[in-house]
Amino acid sequence: MMAGYCSGRHSPAVEGRRRYVVVPRADGWCVSVNGAHTHPFPDRKAAERIATTLQQQADRLEGRR
Repeated sequence: MMAGYCSGRHSPAVEGRRRYVVVPRADGWCVSVNGAHTHPFPDRKAAERIATTLQQQADRLEGRR
C-alpha cells in the first residue's frame, strides 16, 4: 500500500495500465500513480528504485510480465 497524499481532490479512475513515475517536489522526489504521491524521498535514485519495483509488481499482478 502506498502512504502519501493526492495532488487533487479526487484521483482519476484507473484506465488501463498503472504507471508509476517519479516527480519532483519541494522536499525531494515522490513516486506518483494516478495522482497519488508518496512522501518525498531526498534521493532521486531511491525514488526511482521504488517506482521500478512497484511497476514490476503491478505488471506481474496484471499478467503482463
